[in-house]
Amino acid sequence: MYKNLPLILLLSLGLLWGTGYSIARFAVTNGVNPLGYSFWQSLGPAILITLFAQFKKNRFSFSFSHCRYYLVCGLTGIAFPNTNMYFAAQHLPAGLLAVIVNTVPIMAYIMALAAQLEEFNASRCASVLLALAGLMLMLIPKTSLPSPEMLPWVLSALLTPMSFAFCSVYITRFRPAGRHTVSLAAGTLIFSSLLLAPFVFVSGNFYMLHLPPTSADYVILLEILLSSIGYIVFFKLLKIAGPVYYSFVDTIVAVTGLAWGYLIFGEHLNLWTTAAVTFIIASLVLISKTSVKLSSTQ
Repeated sequence: MYKNLPLILLLSLGLLWGTGYSIARFAVTNGVNPLGYSFWQSLGPAILITLFAQFKKNRFSFSFSHCRYYLVCGLTGIAFPNTNMYFAAQHLPAGLLAVIVNTVPIMAYIMALAAQLEEFNASRCASVLLALAGLMLMLIPKTSLPSPEMLPWVLSALLTPMSFAFCSVYITRFRPAGRHTVSLAAGTLIFSSLLLAPFVFVSGNFYMLHLPPTSADYVILLEILLSSIGYIVFFKLLKIAGPVYYSFVDTIVAVTGLAWGYLIFGEHLNLWTTAAVTFIIASLVLISKTSVKLSSTQ
């Protein structure tokens, strides 16, 4: 059992995060404004992860350097990319959105290369080219997407993995020393909620939960729970298996998102989008395997 624990955690995390795309699509197409949904998916996990951090006696710090870290990560790792993704979820199939968003490792490598945090590697560059080829197959042919009106939303959705990738590079360079990941995540979620709050309330897009709960309320609460469990699984996976093994999760999330999109919404891919998704998933597998090989030689 313990021998297979990293694999179990990896598959569980992929399932938890991959499910979120279909849940988000259901919520934002059933009366929940994307901004209001984003706020709940920041505030809910912030409360639960903070309680978990207190239970584990993880120390918090709100020094200037820590608050700056929480602010940057809260903005680029949660508030902006999630809100942008939820707006796109109204207009894109959940499975396709899952594949687009999980190009984060590809974009993170490009940014890390530009920031001189990574060295040139032929296999990783090949994975970038595969991902670009997949995106071109998705964007250029007029008959690729289910509807031509989806094209602007695909382009908009690409801002989400770019933001996630920037956040990952920022964390690599500026992560505060001497603090547990759980307390850093809790601080980031708190600041993300604070960033979103004025936009949500001033715009009148706060979503009030009902008694008795509606179906939309149930999926909001479900995703809060799944997201919070996902953070805990994420921390455990990083602790026992490391970031290289974790890198495979993006591929699992993309495939899981496609599967749930098909099962829940009956989403089908045409020839062009099937080829595009195949190229992107192949690029994710390649960059993950390359990370494992490079790690084993260091």
